[in-house]
Amino acid sequence: MTSLPIFLTCVANSADEASFPLLFTWSTPDLQIKEVLIIPDDDWLHNANIESNLCDIDENQLYEFGYEASDILAEWTAEFDTDFVLALDTDLVGSMVEATFDAKGMDPSFEVVSAQRWFSDRDVDLHYELSLLDLSQAVELLPPDEQISILLRIAHSKSLIDLPEPEQDDLSEHDTDI
Repeated sequence: MTSLPIFLTCVANSADEASFPLLFTWSTPDLQIKEVLIIPDDDWLHNANIESNLCDIDENQLYEFGYEASDILAEWTAEFDTDFVLALDTDLVGSMVEATFDAKGMDPSFEVVSAQRWFSDRDVDLHYELSLLDLSQAVELLPPDEQISILLRIAHSKSLIDLPEPEQDDLSEHDTDI
């Protein structure tokens, strides 16, 4: 078994001509799933619009609930103890990661690698495993947090990742008369 890989997905401003990210979703080393809206960089909105998207995210939501690219990059730097992350759509995720770093004049600090390839290198056919789940739609069309959850479950079911130790319940250490 190995340590937990980081799975990353995103929602872009457009399904046809993605220019900038609206949302990033990723797994953490403790098997949590984080999801963050991104406040658009001023240059992004001058060059492209926010179109209908998988999560129905609009510009108002980004400004109300989103985070600046610099905040997201700081979090990734603190959390990602790796030189690569795994994605189902490496082209889209890679270009959105690059756009986020570029907005702050930086080069990406990690590479976006194919999740399919990562599983295949470990003798797991991801397409087959996904077909066993009998999903109602293609995994790429599911909400981003569900995509990440499915990848984590498959990795765990194939013993590719370790689960964190459960925290000890305080009540188990005490006798109670209930």
